[in-house]
Amino acid sequence: MKTLVISVILSGSAAFAAGSWYFLTKSVDAPVSPISTTAAFDSNRPLKDRIAALEQAVSEERQARQLLEDEVFYLTGEIDILSGSGYSTPPADDVPAEQQVSESRSDRRDEMRRRNSREGRIERLVAAGFLPSQADWITQREQELQMQALQARFDAERSGESVDWMANRNLASDSLRAELGDAEFEQYLEATNRSTRVAVSSVIESSPAQTAGLQPGDEIMRYDGERVFSMTDLTRQTMAGEPGQTVVVDIMRNGNLMQVVMPRGPVGVTGGRRQY
Repeated sequence: MKTLVISVILSGSAAFAAGSWYFLTKSVDAPVSPISTTAAFDSNRPLKDRIAALEQAVSEERQARQLLEDEVFYLTGEIDILSGSGYSTPPADDVPAEQQVSESRSDRRDEMRRRNSREGRIERLVAAGFLPSQADWITQREQELQMQALQARFDAERSGESVDWMANRNLASDSLRAELGDAEFEQYLEATNRSTRVAVSSVIESSPAQTAGLQPGDEIMRYDGERVFSMTDLTRQTMAGEPGQTVVVDIMRNGNLMQVVMPRGPVGVTGGRRQY
């Protein structure tokens, strides 16, 4: 566990450094344009120039964010390998420590490549209960949908349109859920080690959640009759319908399914690092 935590911290630092490196190289190595991004803070420049500088800064920020998103995707795979490996095999006494570390890293890279390959994804889906033909279709479809989402973001960026990053990020997952249906989509999420419910870490005082009796450790399953698999799903449901209308929330507590009632709107719970 300690090794896993250290790996996550170091990898997170690397991701931050990648984004920082991007901005530094842009400002140091790139040719200086007539309008610098610092002009956005110069009130003496014409409004048109300041707007242009701001647009340039936003564009650079988007590219840096993409670098970080790519790094997070890669790190997620590494974390899966680390958490699943357990390091249960004792090191050989006659093998130098440096060689043991090198072989361990090589084994993890090979395992990650195998798990992320088409064959590896199909194996996990079949192990979760899908037929081989279903697993093959899902694996192919998720790749198609991810490519469609990337193309949509690329087209929007090229045309200068505003990009809804959250909606684009969830586009492939939302489409696959619609095609599979909630039951098989939940089975798919479990096979791919993703959340299937919203775990409550803490409850905000004087919130609808506290009034309704939610407690840390509860897991939110449905909101107003709609299945919620993630924090994003919960946020969407709270914003649907009319604010303030009474909704029923299905929760799991200590293995028992329960229902609470609250007004539609912010729930007032913390899950991970986000509040709802």
